[in-house]
Amino acid sequence: MADHFKFLKQDFPKIYRDIVLQHKAVNKVLSFCDKDNMYLLFTGMFPDVNGGQGISGELETYFINYLADQYGSDAVGRATAYALEDQTTFIGFDVKSKDNQLWSQQNNFEVNDDNQVTNVDENHSNCSENNPINTIATTYYESIDFPADTLEFLKNLHEQVKSSFHVVPLKH
Repeated sequence: MADHFKFLKQDFPKIYRDIVLQHKAVNKVLSFCDKDNMYLLFTGMFPDVNGGQGISGELETYFINYLADQYGSDAVGRATAYALEDQTTFIGFDVKSKDNQLWSQQNNFEVNDDNQVTNVDENHSNCSENNPINTIATTYYESIDFPADTLEFLKNLHEQVKSSFHVVPLKH
């Protein structure tokens, strides 16, 4: 697929919404495509592969840039849950392309008394082509000259998490 940005913008929220409703939970996910598949990487398992630590902002930037390069992806996406001061909850989607196109969308969701997700609005409440919901998306596709030890760390991390990718075949 030539335009990963368009695909992620149109289909990533729908695919992710279905997963959220199936599992009744909103978990942070990073997404990217190669020519045949969209890959979803749920970050909740990072403490298991990162010495007990989650995925920090710096590691996320490095890892997304590494994965995009390895898979030849020209766009990456990110989804995570947010709560506003008035307790409105929404999933924030951010997609950034290699040529710096940016798109963000938020979809409200509801939880029951057991904190399980019971509904995710199909229609978004806000979207933007200028401002990301989470500014870390602006760091994707930064030109980073990784030192050898960092590159080796990212390669090892990739090998550890590769089996956890949720793979969605792209329609050609």
